[in-house]
Formats: sequence, structure tokens, C-alpha cells
Amino acid sequence: MNAFPQHLSRASLAVALSSLGLALVACGGGGGGSTSATTSSSGTATAASYSGTVSGLGSIVVNGVRFSTTGATTVDGDDPRLSHSSAFTLGSTVTVSGTVDDSTSTGQASTVTVHGGVRGSVSAVDTTAQTLTVSGQTIQVDANTVFEGLNGATFNLTVIQTLLAASTPVYVEVYGVADANNVILASRIERKSALASGYAVLGTVAALDTTAKTFSLTLRSGTVVTVDYSAGELLPTGVTLANGAVVRVRSATNPDTLASGATLSASKVIVKVQKQSVGAAKLRGAVTAISGTTWSIGDVSVDVSQSPVLEGFTALSDVVVGTVVKVKGNYVNSVLVATKVESEGYESRDNAGGVKLYGVVSNATAASGSSLATFDVQGVTVSIASGSSLALPANASYVEVRAALVNGVLTATSISSSSNASTKAFEVYGTVPCPNGSSDLSTTFTLTLRNGSTSSVNGSAATIKAERGVSLSSVVANASCLVEVKGTTGGSSAITASVIEVKSRN
Repeated sequence: MNAFPQHLSRASLAVALSSLGLALVACGGGGGGSTSATTSSSGTATAASYSGTVSGLGSIVVNGVRFSTTGATTVDGDDPRLSHSSAFTLGSTVTVSGTVDDSTSTGQASTVTVHGGVRGSVSAVDTTAQTLTVSGQTIQVDANTVFEGLNGATFNLTVIQTLLAASTPVYVEVYGVADANNVILASRIERKSALASGYAVLGTVAALDTTAKTFSLTLRSGTVVTVDYSAGELLPTGVTLANGAVVRVRSATNPDTLASGATLSASKVIVKVQKQSVGAAKLRGAVTAISGTTWSIGDVSVDVSQSPVLEGFTALSDVVVGTVVKVKGNYVNSVLVATKVESEGYESRDNAGGVKLYGVVSNATAASGSSLATFDVQGVTVSIASGSSLALPANASYVEVRAALVNGVLTATSISSSSNASTKAFEVYGTVPCPNGSSDLSTTFTLTLRNGSTSSVNGSAATIKAERGVSLSSVVANASCLVEVKGTTGGSSAITASVIEVKSRN
């Protein structure tokens, strides 16, 4: 197999890659990040961009690579000028730039960009077709869609149907990718208590008029609206809008009320930029067009002419418009030249479940009657199937978990622990009271995770960093800090923190 295009030599490709810089960047959710020239002892870390869904936590796992995130710049999905100030979540959509060591499937993130999803109220649900309508857009659910209710409550299509039947408004944010008909293939559906940030839709720009500052956007099959951004903001700053660009449109108007031909006034148009000029990459998305050996995925043109390795497919012809794929390769003159093409379910089958969790156990609960054994890791509840040979791990122990969604329940397929846990670094997000600033973090404190579970953290030897715009110097009564903790555990019930990054304080 020749994985390089005929018009580019291997030496030329090496020069192109080196132009990106191969310094290893210490990563995570911060505003600025420090750099290090260290590379893995078992391989070489190369500059890369990975765009896809978050399939693991404790760091974050994207497209099969576990990225450390401490120290990285983060970009918010609602406003790219701001840092992302909440915990990363399973099923959310991100682009991670940094370095990757293919030999260990690990990476260091320098930037993590969160791509916001469709946001609004649910107006219809079809439990047979596994679809719902949000902000006028059709959302397709499958077995891998992650649902999250309010305060850990059960949430799925049946629950949504029941709530709508009782005339209870259901507000959600849906993460995913759009197919050729702009059906959103959902990877995560998260219930919201209210729509404080307004509505949002996803789509592709067409019929752009840069003078009038309008373009057409397909909400759903048969419904095309005109987006007017003349009074709104075009982001990221300095981006050029073009036909074919993938965008997220924010508006104070509920798009669900609009008929075809109506105008949607945008407060913000956020362009999803995935395409690069050069460099290694792995991209997840739905194929929206095929022309010979060139595929379109979002704003990226993919060249599949160089006999890429196929995983989950028997031939390139298995891929048709609408197929969700993961493509690994190298950008050459802004075209992603594919070296590997994976099917959507390949990673899940190959890793005994697509979800990976690294961290400390809490709330371990033995099976009782019809209730399954459960435990929490990274603020996520994991079940152990009835009759499974897997043992319930002990509270405060470090584990590495593989899991799969089974009938909507995240179920462990493997649980491994380590007698050398003190060498297993991981990252975890949570909140902690911090009225006195950094002094509240430089001691032992209780970290409350997203689902309400808790872990003890010893911050006495940690380096404490504040996100850009966050001040820890003054006393703020009743203040709470959202923090990312990097550390290890072993020989103690507490996480021994090496770095604590404060994302927000309010």
C-alpha cells in the first residue's frame, strides 16, 4: 500500500509536518499552557488534529486517542473568544490540536475546541423511528447516543415522550454531526433546565450574500430558511464565511416556528473550522458528497485514492453519502489524504465497548434484588451486568474501565486496577468551595463531580493555576471554583494532585 499521494514525496511530507512544530504541549482545559520537548519513550509524538466525539474521560478520549488536557487552551462552543468553563462530557463534539503518539494511542492537547450543538425545546418525538425534533431540526438517535437528565435523573426518548404528553417543556442540547440531508446524528442529548443562552441550529451555508449578510440554511428536509447575520457576530474572529461552510447559528428566535422561506435573525454565526493546510489528523463525520475518490466531510475534502487501510469496511464502495466514518491521514495542500478509514462502530467492537474511563471509584453499590451493581468514575455511573464475572471495585481505588451502552445503560465490559496506581496520572473535573481563593485548594478538600459524586483531593503539593480572567487573590463569600485536577492515587483514599487548574470562580 502506498499511503502517500503521487505528487508528494515522503521527504516533502516530512518537511510539511515539521512546519507545524513537533514540540509536546502540556495540555488541558486552561487558558494558556506550558510546553515541553518531551516525547514518549516508546514512540514519537507528532503534531496532529483530532476531530470527533468524546468517548472517554480521565483526560479525554477522541477517535481512540487518550489526550492529556491539563494546561491546554480551551475554546467555548457558544463563544470561541471565551474559554470552555465546564467539564468535558461523554458524547460531546470537539476538535483537539496537539501531539499524538500512535504507538501508545496517547496525546497531549494544546487546544480543545468544543463544538456546541442544536439547542432548544423538543417539539416532537418518535420512539419507533428513534427521532425527535429540536429547534426545527430532525435528530436521529442510535444505540450509542448518550443521554443525560437533570441531576442524574433517567432521561431517554420515552421520558421525553411522557413529559411532552404532560405538556411539560423539554429543553435540550444535542451534540452530533449532520448528514447530507442535515439530519443530526446525535452522539449526546443533554437536558437543560432552561434556555438561558437561547436557541441554536447546525447546518451548511448556501446562497451566501456577503453584501446583505444573509445565507440559506436547511433546517430539515423541505424547510430552508434565510439566516440574516447583519446584526449578529461572525466567529471565530477573522473567519471568512463561504458557501459549504459548516456553521452553528445562535438566535433568540425559536427556529421551530419558522416555515420554509422565513428569515432567522442570528445573534452569532460560529463557523466550524476543521480543515488544515498540512499535518496529521483524524476526523469523524458523515460523508456528505462523493465524487470519484474524493469525499466531503464537513468543510474537509478527503482523498481516498491511496489505498487506505479499511477497518469495519470491506471496500471503499461500502461508504455512501450519509455514512459516518473516521478518517485518519495527513493534510496535503488542505486536502486530507486518507491512510485509514474506520466504520462508526469499529472502535467500540475493537475495544470491547467504545467508552473508556480512567479515575477513582466512588459510590460503589452492590447488586440487590433486581438492581444492578453500580459505581461512579469521572462523575459517570457504570453498571455491572447481572451474571457478569466482573467484581465491584472498591471506593477510592484507581480503575480503568471499558464500557458500552446496553439498552441505554452504561455497562462495564472490563474493569482493571493497578497495584502501581501511584504512577497512573489522570485528570478529573469538579467543583469545590473556594471563598478564600488558592488557600482552599492547597489543602485536602472534597471535589464534587458532575453527577454529585465526590472524591477527596490532597492539593498540598499541587501547582495551582487560574484560567484567564479568573482571580484567586481576593476573598469572595460563598465562592465555588470549577477545577481540573491532575493527579494520582495509591496508598491513600485521596487523589494526590500535581496540578490544579481553576476554570471559573463564582
